[in-house]
Amino acid sequence: MFSLSNRRYTGAKTRLLDSINESILKSFDYRERKNLSFFDVFSGTGVVSEYFAKKKEFSKIIINDFLHSNFIIYQGFFMQDSFDLKKLESFKKEFIHLKPKDIQENYYSKHFGAKFFSKNDSLIIGYVRDRLDYLLEQKAINEKEFFILLSSLFYSVDRVANTVGHYDAYRKNVILKDRFSYELISPLKLEKSIEIYKEDSNVLAQNLLKQKRQIDIAFIDPPYSSRQYSRFYHLLENLAQNKKPELYGVALKPKPTNLSKYCKVEAKEAFKDLIESLAKICGVLVVTYIILMVQMLEVMQG
Repeated sequence: MFSLSNRRYTGAKTRLLDSINESILKSFDYRERKNLSFFDVFSGTGVVSEYFAKKKEFSKIIINDFLHSNFIIYQGFFMQDSFDLKKLESFKKEFIHLKPKDIQENYYSKHFGAKFFSKNDSLIIGYVRDRLDYLLEQKAINEKEFFILLSSLFYSVDRVANTVGHYDAYRKNVILKDRFSYELISPLKLEKSIEIYKEDSNVLAQNLLKQKRQIDIAFIDPPYSSRQYSRFYHLLENLAQNKKPELYGVALKPKPTNLSKYCKVEAKEAFKDLIESLAKICGVLVVTYIILMVQMLEVMQG
């Protein structure tokens, strides 16, 4: 089964978790405290939230990211609603035994076959994606089960995608083999209060301020370049919403949507606004990378 960290993701903090923890402890020793809250402002893969959610000192975790695919993954792993594992295993078995010859051409095979995936793999991926929507509409699965199954599709897709880790382009002149195999994620079991958001981080911070929330630690890891994550991971975003938009260019991207100010010339002002809001409701602010503002300036100039 896939764990939360089993993804290829630009800027993932999986290997830095202990260092992040040590840095926090230098200014805020939480080890003798109880019922602390942790706000992962730009959650990305979600591994930082998972790390602190597993610590006994933290009873409330707030997770946020504006990507549709990340939001679904958080729901699949973190949301503590009930699900039927035997049912999920039965669907896994169904998807594993799918035969491409029995599947009609679909949106995903038409656009991504023989490019991001083999033709046969893309046929199966497209079938599974549409099948999940059908199962939810027919109430054959509940919402939590839907999020687990869809997150599992993302992770299974990521394992075989003909890319270098993101979807800004696919590798050309490569012989694509049929490699897709559907595997389930392993949802987290946490006796914690978990809040999951899919919002602009600045807007969320302002809303939490209006609610007069008090948060112990906010972890801030914004984008550091002009490359938009919604464009980097457009294929997963496409799968997440399943709206089947028209695609353009060599990388087969839809029209730009869901763009971050942190990858534009507004980055410096957006960051200043965010910090001002968070400083009023959070005891400790943790920002990754000392060179943050230098990189922000590069974005503005480039």
